[in-house]
Amino acid sequence: MEISYTDLRAKEVVNLQNGARMGKIIDMIIDSNGKNVLGLVVPGVRKLFKASEDIFIPWRNITKIGNDVILVSLDAHCLTNVTKSQDMNLEGIPCEKDLSDDYL
Repeated sequence: MEISYTDLRAKEVVNLQNGARMGKIIDMIIDSNGKNVLGLVVPGVRKLFKASEDIFIPWRNITKIGNDVILVSLDAHCLTNVTKSQDMNLEGIPCEKDLSDDYL
């Protein structure tokens, strides 16, 4: 399947775990070799007097890319902001619930 970044940006991202609309894609993370897409980035929840932190969605969590929507399967307690994802090995680390972070 081939799809352009422009086409992806136009689609709404919906989490299958809780039915939440996460917004539209604002960025795509590609490995340093330029061969693999590691994941997508959607805007975080906006809070009063606090800047939102964008949310990283690993490519393995994308369930389906449809005509109008991208379906993802994410545990709300396991969401990672983009800054933290740069320090992680993104391949297959299981989620450990850390309730001190309030991403969603």
